[in-house]
Amino acid sequence: MRSHLERFFVREWQRVSAWQIVLRPVSWIFSAIVWARRRLYSARLFRSYQPSVPVLVVGNVTVGGTGKTPVVLAIADYFRGTGRLPGIVTRGYTITQLDADAATVLRVNQAPANADSRLAGDEARLLARRSGVPVYAGSRRSAAVAALLCDHPNTGLVVGDDGLQHYAMARDVEVAVVDGLRGFGNGQMLPAGPLREPVSRLNSVDCIVLNQTGFDTRLSSRSPPAFAASLAAIGKPVFVMTYGNERFVALQRADTIRADAMVAMCRQKRIAAVAAIGNPARFFLHLETLGIAPASKHVFADHHAYDKSDFADIDADIILMTEKDAVKCDDCADNRMWAMQIDALLPDAFYEFIQKKIDHVTRPKAA
Repeated sequence: MRSHLERFFVREWQRVSAWQIVLRPVSWIFSAIVWARRRLYSARLFRSYQPSVPVLVVGNVTVGGTGKTPVVLAIADYFRGTGRLPGIVTRGYTITQLDADAATVLRVNQAPANADSRLAGDEARLLARRSGVPVYAGSRRSAAVAALLCDHPNTGLVVGDDGLQHYAMARDVEVAVVDGLRGFGNGQMLPAGPLREPVSRLNSVDCIVLNQTGFDTRLSSRSPPAFAASLAAIGKPVFVMTYGNERFVALQRADTIRADAMVAMCRQKRIAAVAAIGNPARFFLHLETLGIAPASKHVFADHHAYDKSDFADIDADIILMTEKDAVKCDDCADNRMWAMQIDALLPDAFYEFIQKKIDHVTRPKAA
């Protein structure tokens, strides 16, 4: 039921529909609350936690998947290579279900059996497995940052995953990721549209990453050059991101094969693709661009917790999924399942830009 409802809203938010008029008054109230909250933090009537190290936040102004996680991983990998040890903080999908006062902080690590990893949710587990750096999850990100720095005092940079609207955590650099397929939908605030904050919020970020992966007119009527030009008109640096270096990992084994090997393996086989992510159409299209045409596609609600029953009726020789899906299949994987790993491909100019921003961050010396 939830998956159908999510897909309904995602589809309808891409256009203006008559039923949305009913929700406009709610959107105005939501917009007013968002504006007032940001003003209160800006005027320092609400306090923000300022850690002792620079904070870089990767977020977006729309709901749903835009590609933030690959960008966070790419940034963490880059700074680890420069010798500045990064740590990652994220909300953790299930945190608010565990602790009503939002005080819970989970220390996520790479071990599948780690209790905190399981409780933190799929995105946090993926970040921990892929990044190799400390990952801390908490709906109160300031508490997560404090715990991270306490446990890892050598941390030189905090990377916030999806924290653009979390003003209680002060930040030095803001990177906004924009989905080139969906753009800003119908341009309306929640719940009449997909916007968490108005598009004008992009005027205050440091740069924009345009996720141009798999742009296809079957999924979007937008012209890629025209949309990129509209973002450039905002006046902030725009860096185009694509995905690449695809490889496939067998969930029950340690086997990793290249994309061309998976394409060859899929010939004359029954292929199924499953996804429980914010934008499943992008994953399915990505498979098609590689030359893999699944005979069946199975969409679950974002963050869906898989069990064996989800796969029992899938008639396929090979089941393909994203890494985010795979981290939730430790207990129900079978020998048909493979996860596609990808890397965010960003220009050198992007890393040079954020490096310069971070290098210019100063903190007052302790008295």
